[in-house]
This record gives sequence, structure tokens and C-alpha cells, in this order.
Amino acid sequence: MPKVRVSGVENQKLQEFLHRFEAGVVIFREGDLGSEMYIIQRGHVKISLVVGGRERELAVLEKGDFFGEIALLDESPARSATASAIDDVEVLELSRRDLNQILRRKPDIAVRMMTKLSERLRESNRRFEEFGSREELSALTPAPSRQGIEAKAVLAHAPSGRLFPLRPSGESTLGRHDPVTGVTPDADLSELDPERTVSRCHATISAADGKLTITETNASTNGTFVNGAKLEPFEPFSLNHGDSVQLALVTLRLHVILDGG
Repeated sequence: MPKVRVSGVENQKLQEFLHRFEAGVVIFREGDLGSEMYIIQRGHVKISLVVGGRERELAVLEKGDFFGEIALLDESPARSATASAIDDVEVLELSRRDLNQILRRKPDIAVRMMTKLSERLRESNRRFEEFGSREELSALTPAPSRQGIEAKAVLAHAPSGRLFPLRPSGESTLGRHDPVTGVTPDADLSELDPERTVSRCHATISAADGKLTITETNASTNGTFVNGAKLEPFEPFSLNHGDSVQLALVTLRLHVILDGG
């Protein structure tokens, strides 16, 4: 999952943008007026809104995530949600002018931001199509692992005994649950990866014509390995029964289920 990394925070210019919030502090509230966005450098921020008179948590953001960008993109300065510091937080607080200056120096940041915004918009559209109204957001919960599905291959995590079935055709996604968009991959490795070394959108395994291939879908991952060999990003690699599949620090074993076996 794309992150917005702004290196060189020690630089005096970026120090001007750095703000700190203690644990429990509300950075801004839903409905407040604001004209700045924030990029998290340290700590965690909870995003929430009030639905039916009750506060509902929408996401927990971490280092590299950004929030408050609507204030820069929309003519309406009213905040659409509440942002609170879960622990001690450091953020870059950027006005539209500040952001433009940084993007001119580091245009790659713009690509990451556009990718993240596109993912948020796509997920928001999906939610509103499915639930129809904002009030029904209260019923949202993280998507559970798929159960009772047809599978001709599984990934096994020996230390925990966890099995991750793969789709018999098409693509199965591998990664971690994304609290920002609410998207959960087919093989959600979040519980196996407490250090968060696996990317939220790390890789896919495709099943077609009786063959399996794995593709690393994020060039900024901590690596994807098959039998110890590091894969090239975006290049499909053939998989076979018994192969070791390692995503960052999480190692799995591929088991192909034979018909009639």
C-alpha cells in the first residue's frame, strides 16, 4: 500500500512543518474549519465520525499515512471527520502552498498520494453502493477471512497452523488489512506480521489453465521470495506444489490440492 515518505525531516525547512500532539489530543473535529493536511511521521492517529449520536472509528493511520487532504482539495474547509492522536504523534502540517513546494521537489510523492486517493475513492464508492447511506456505516466491520470456498491450492503457515485458500481461477491477493480503505486481501497476513513488514497490497497469485503464478504488485515492499529467490516487481513467477513463498518476514508453503485426492 502506497505511503507518503518525506525524507529529510531533520532539514530546517521541514522542521518548520513538524508538529507534535500528545496521546489523546484531538487534532481536529468533524465540522471544524481547516486548510491544512497532515502526513504522519511517528505514532498513530484515529479517524472517526459521529453516526446516530455515537462515535464510529473509521480507521487507524500510521507512519506514512496522510489525512485532512480534503481541506486542500475541496473548496469547503469543514472537516469531514475527527482526527485524534492515539499515542504521541509527530506530523507534517502542510498548507496548499507548502504541499505544492514539496511536490515540486519530490514529484514521486504526488504519484503515491494520487494512488492512495484513488483507492479511498474506489472503496468509498463500493461502500455507499452496498450500504446506501451514511447511517449504515455503523454496521461496517473488518472483512473476515473467506470461509467455505472452493480451492485447489492453499498457502500454509506452519508455525501457526493457518491456511489461506487460493481462488481456483483468477487472482488471489496477499497482504495486510488496510484500515484506511477497509480492504482486506484474500490472504490477510496481518496476525502473522506484528512488525508490519508485509505491505497491505503485497502480491497476487493468479490461477489460469491449471497453472499458478505469483506477482509482486508493489515495488516498495520488503521483498517477495520463492524458494529463497527474490522476485522482480510486477514480473509473474511460476509456482509449484511445495514451493516456499516468503513475503517480507512471513514464510508460507504452497500446497496444491489434487482432484480426487
